[in-house]
This record gives sequence, structure tokens and C-alpha cells, in this order.
Amino acid sequence: MSHNVVYGREKYMDLSFIIPLYNKSEEQFKRCISSILEVKDITYEVIVVDDGSSPDMGKIYKEICANNGLSYYYEDNSGVSAARNYGIEKAKGRYVTFVDADDYIVPILSSQDLSAQSDLIVFDVKKINTVYKKSYKVKLTDCTSNNIFEGKQLLKKVLENGILNWVFSKIYSRDYLQKNNIYFDTSHVNGEDLDFIVKLLLSNPSTIYIDKVLYVYLYSYSTGLEREKRKLKNNLNDMYYIWNLRKSILQKINSNDLKNKNTDIDNEYVKNIFEMYSHIVNDNYKEAKKYKETFEKFLYKINPENRNISMINKLKIIAVERGWLEMIRKYVQLKKSIKKITSM
Repeated sequence: MSHNVVYGREKYMDLSFIIPLYNKSEEQFKRCISSILEVKDITYEVIVVDDGSSPDMGKIYKEICANNGLSYYYEDNSGVSAARNYGIEKAKGRYVTFVDADDYIVPILSSQDLSAQSDLIVFDVKKINTVYKKSYKVKLTDCTSNNIFEGKQLLKKVLENGILNWVFSKIYSRDYLQKNNIYFDTSHVNGEDLDFIVKLLLSNPSTIYIDKVLYVYLYSYSTGLEREKRKLKNNLNDMYYIWNLRKSILQKINSNDLKNKNTDIDNEYVKNIFEMYSHIVNDNYKEAKKYKETFEKFLYKINPENRNISMINKLKIIAVERGWLEMIRKYVQLKKSIKKITSM
């Protein structure tokens, strides 16, 4: 295979791809690295951090890495944030970027993309729902491609559910991250990407946006739900943390739309909490009853009686309070039916 992976102990290269890995299928992993190895115009390394996969899978990953000139490191299971931090410390590239092992990239990177000497480079994302086979492009809105600007100008965009909620599809100056002590907070199991991006933007990196799709994000709601259910309380705490984080950002920016932004943040929080609970209801009534008080507690954290909460979200809160499980289950089924129809 002909590619531009740098072998050996070279101290300089353009880019380090960092892939955290935990028990992904051999097929997924091969698809991911194959897409990276198609990059031709820059020099790079691929750092694979195995976050405690099973011995059998670890053996497969290690062999694939050895056959393709990739760096393989095994760590006891500590989560994706710890794996990414480990990758940053091992990296030798002038820039670093993060790729999840079940996603892949579009090999469009060129030396020209890295020539601006900026601290942060933002690319577009292609998001694919693997259940409904529906895809769409996620862009950095209201930004001119190939213009350099201050990172703080993007802070208002982290209030939205968009490209700045993810760490992928971005290239970071390794030196800038390390000099500013910007790493992932290992205490979070959800929202770690947003937390990292906020810390980065508050440090005001020189930033450039390039209007090209670099990253393909494969998503299914069931996958996300299973991940959330494994550490339910942690995920709920992180949702509340994100709500607080967005509220604090709102105080740091000049916005002519302060009231509407506050309203959006509150309603997004209620929506996300309810969505998680509704799928537990749909999956298992017994579990839903078990966790009812926990979800109520987190809904009450932001005072659901406040005027910011929309009528539909107030109804969702009431449905949780009164245990309207059958109605909640029908809500989930209706949403699934609508998605199926609209994806045809």
C-alpha cells in the first residue's frame, strides 16, 4: 500500500491522526484507517490508542497497525477523553486531529490546507444516519471560507447544536494545545467535546474555516442511547453541566438576541433529558419506573416553571411527573414512523 505515513522515530511531520479505540469491529477499524491512508499530499502518523479492548480484539488491532505502519498503544479502560489526551502526548505532528474508529474521513487534506499557520482549522462534516440511510452536510454557518479570524468570534456558535459541538473535522496546532494546557476533561462521559472546544475558543486561537467535507460521522440513535444508558447518572450530570456551560458562555458574548438564546438553551436541555427518558420508556417500562425520580430531579434543576420553557416541553415534563408511560411510548413510535417516512 502506498501512503504518506511517516515510519520510525522522525521528530517532524505535518499531522498526527489520533484514533481512540474500544472494541470496535475489525471492519469498522479497517474502514477508518483505510480512509486515512488515502491522504497523499502531507506527511502524517496515525496513533491508535486502545482504551482497554478485549484481548482478542486488541490482538487484531495490533496486527492491523503493524501491517500498515501505525502506532498502537494499549491503555487500561479510562474513557475516550483519557485516550485522546494520551494521543496528544504521544503525537509528533505539527497538527493533530481526532478520528473515532467507527467513522472515517474524506482524504481531501493538502499541504495548502495547513499553510496558513493557524491554531485551529475547521472543516465541514457529512453526517449519516445509518438506520435511515439519510445524510446531510454540517457547515460552519456565517463564516467565509479561507479567512483567518479570532477563535472567540465562534463562541456564540457553541450555543447551537452544530459543528462546534464535535472535536472531529478540526485540525489543531499541537504546540498551541500544549502551551495553553488544553486537554480533555476525563470526568465527563458526555459533552467532553463541547467542553474541549469551549476551552480552546476562550483561549482565542487564530482560526480558519475551510468549506470542504473532511469527516464522515456515522450515527444511529440506538447507538447513542445504549452509550447513554451505560452511565446514566453521569450522562445526566453532563447534560446539566453543558446547560451551565452554555449559560456561562452567554454572559461572555455580546448578543442582541440574549433572551431568545436563553430560551433556546433551556428548551434544548428539557428536550434532551426527555428524549433520553422516552427511549428508556419505549425499551423497558420497569426501567423507566426505576429511573423516573432521577429524571424528574434533573428536569427540576432548571426550574421548569420558568417562562422560557415552551408549552410542548412543559407537557413533556408533566408526562414524566405523572408517569404517562404509554403516551410517552406512543410519542417515540410516532417519531420513528415520521423519520422512516421522511427518509424515503
